[in-house]
Amino acid sequence: MKIYTDIASVPKAERGISIGVFDGVHRGHQALLRQLLAESHRHGWRALVLTFANHPQEVLNPPPPPLLTTVEERLKRLGELGIDEVLVLPFTEALSHYSAERFCREVLVEELGCRLLVAGTDFALGHRREGTISRLRELGRQLGFQVVVAPTVCHEGQPISSSHIRQLLLSGQIERANELLSAPFRLTGIVVAGAGRGKALGFPTINLQMPSGKLLPRHGIYAGKAHLPEGVWDAAVYIGVRPSFNEATPVVEAHLLDFQGVIPCGISVAIDLLAFVREDRRFESIDALVEQMHADVATVRERLRS
Repeated sequence: MKIYTDIASVPKAERGISIGVFDGVHRGHQALLRQLLAESHRHGWRALVLTFANHPQEVLNPPPPPLLTTVEERLKRLGELGIDEVLVLPFTEALSHYSAERFCREVLVEELGCRLLVAGTDFALGHRREGTISRLRELGRQLGFQVVVAPTVCHEGQPISSSHIRQLLLSGQIERANELLSAPFRLTGIVVAGAGRGKALGFPTINLQMPSGKLLPRHGIYAGKAHLPEGVWDAAVYIGVRPSFNEATPVVEAHLLDFQGVIPCGISVAIDLLAFVREDRRFESIDALVEQMHADVATVRERLRS
């Protein structure tokens, strides 16, 4: 998959294109993108996704929602789907004022060679979302591209959306969220030094610094898998503010089950969350906390076996 970060670097070619944040690249996105691939390749065109380095709401209606996927995580999932090319652009104030006609003419057709635009039923582009599907079809007839609307994908009678998945994660419904994502929800961060409390209590952890804007799900203990250079390890994952130690800043740390090595600071580690074990809470004594940690690890082992 070719990745471009400015329009000028995109080579001239005929393309099918889809536009959006595609946060999470969930099952609804996947269906749309498979349609983009099928329609584009049927005509011998490249399939390109135009996505954004920042969420458009950062400009249009701040603050933006927390992200299910960082740009890097999103690109990885797009590559796994077989997308030919991705153009990652910053969403700017200037871009937000492009009319639908100007964006279609100057960006899609003249710069990117758009012959096909595949979009969802509620898609719109241009200033104040003037470029509705009907308007885009009119512009397509004028400028030489076709507009195909991908059907909405539903689960249990509800449309699959990034916002719904965020709500599931914030309420601790990790397994339902993973079903809609068609993959485990992933936290990717850089290993940083911690206070060393876990090791002192018999449960050494790796502490991860999360990228800005990444969604953290409901605080508590999770069963997960940690992806390290050494391999993949079962993990008891903690997300929370360590209320027993009167802290306030959310942290992400993981105890790797049966891991005996040393993980240096500075490396990137990805953690897949698979099951919610319990909510975060305060313990009145260290002994009570350690007793609960033993119980949590036993539960994590059981959940991962099942």
